[in-house]
Amino acid sequence: MRTYKKYIILFAGVGLMALQSCKKTIDIQPIENNTSGQFYSNEIEVRQAANGIYARLGRNGTNTDFATDYFFLASENRSDLVYLGGETNAQNDQLDLRKYLLTSNSGIVSSIFARLYQMIKEANNLLYFTKEGEYMRYRAEAKFLRAYAYSELARSFGPTALITQPIENRDAILLPRAPLPEIYALIVEDLNYAAANLQKVYTGADAGRVGSVAAKALLGQVYMTMAGYPLNDATAYAKAETTFSGIITDVTARFGPVYADLFTLANENKYDLFSIQFVSGASNLGSSLPGYITSSASSGSPYPEWVFNSYTTQGQDIRVDTLLIKEMKLSKDLRFKASIDTGFYNAVLTSSNANTRTFVLKNIITKFLEKDNTNSKIKAWNDFPRNFPIIRDADVYLLYAEALIQNGKANQAKEYVDKIRIRAGIGALAATPTMADIKRERKFEFIGEGRRYFDLVRWGEAEAISTLSAFATHYHSKTNGQLPTKRDLLLPIPQSELNTRNNWQQNFNY
Repeated sequence: MRTYKKYIILFAGVGLMALQSCKKTIDIQPIENNTSGQFYSNEIEVRQAANGIYARLGRNGTNTDFATDYFFLASENRSDLVYLGGETNAQNDQLDLRKYLLTSNSGIVSSIFARLYQMIKEANNLLYFTKEGEYMRYRAEAKFLRAYAYSELARSFGPTALITQPIENRDAILLPRAPLPEIYALIVEDLNYAAANLQKVYTGADAGRVGSVAAKALLGQVYMTMAGYPLNDATAYAKAETTFSGIITDVTARFGPVYADLFTLANENKYDLFSIQFVSGASNLGSSLPGYITSSASSGSPYPEWVFNSYTTQGQDIRVDTLLIKEMKLSKDLRFKASIDTGFYNAVLTSSNANTRTFVLKNIITKFLEKDNTNSKIKAWNDFPRNFPIIRDADVYLLYAEALIQNGKANQAKEYVDKIRIRAGIGALAATPTMADIKRERKFEFIGEGRRYFDLVRWGEAEAISTLSAFATHYHSKTNGQLPTKRDLLLPIPQSELNTRNNWQQNFNY
């Protein structure tokens, strides 16, 4: 059972969203005039505060979770893996993201930015109101989550304000946008601290909480990001190699031998190193991601044979690239069937409609859809139980292999690329792996997981723009969209942030 599947609200000066165990509810009544300093007085309260930081990645009191807004709509939706099969007049932010028409007034962008800074604020509170030497596990988790939030801010927004302790709003708006090297220095420091003060992996009642292996895996990913565009710090490849080599044995112990088994409820927290936790039951704890995989009216049910009768979807008609489909089918790649469906029936099979129901052809990502119309726990389009992986086995294997190739050790990289390929059913490479092999495997391995856009960016400005432009020209040149330019390699700073400051400049060309 997952340990922080259900959320409760705890008021302690500021609101902290906490999580509770599947087995037991921690119920602490609000205390009038309680301050932050008074709140962090015992382990139960500090644990709740740590849980509250995790909770920001979930629904966070909104209709959508971080994985939906960030990894799917703002990342996968802008990549060369998916396109719009048709447009609706709803959810215009999704259209603007896909068609490179984004502005600083986007609600999704503002939500992403605010959510990440909420994590930073609450991590800073925990670290400030506890002392070094006590509650070290929860301090380490706070450091990890602060580092994670800053890592996503850095690669999506570029330089942002660097805040490491509680601060008044009047002082916060005076802070400049810190240079990326300063932000990454804090991220590296925080992740090393987390790695030194956490167990390797947490299981049982604590399954789903970050451990030192996850901290080092994220550190390796950060180094790989630093090595690419825009920093282009070539020394970071060696740091990434060293970091990954130190955990590769531990990651191998958690390597899932069957790709399809990585995305089942039965195996959650078994293979992932760090994932967003979800559970169904109409308690605002479910994932909203499956609700965006295809189009439907708000009262419709586009694939009822898979899910409960009142299921509805949100947003645009997002489909998978047909050329990618053909390539995966041709190679008989096992990742295809586990990640993508080519259509669905428009009605649940009954004796009366056996000859009348039709099959709707649409290539859609269903990796995180629970195809079980008997699951009575799923209550709404944003109430799905599947966790969303932020770091898993293949992240480490393929990033480690990439670092080895960049460091002139391609022969050592073959072992890790081959493990991914063999699991996918396409066999080992016949020769030493190249960067082209890495790029191909990452493209197919992480369909629907929001990795592709960030990969293209870190592989270089020219490659990212040319790849995305070719894709946009093919699919969206006649739908009033724009071709991507350098500006689209970052998200805009939300206008609401700029309105409160006079010392920040908007990102390039927004």
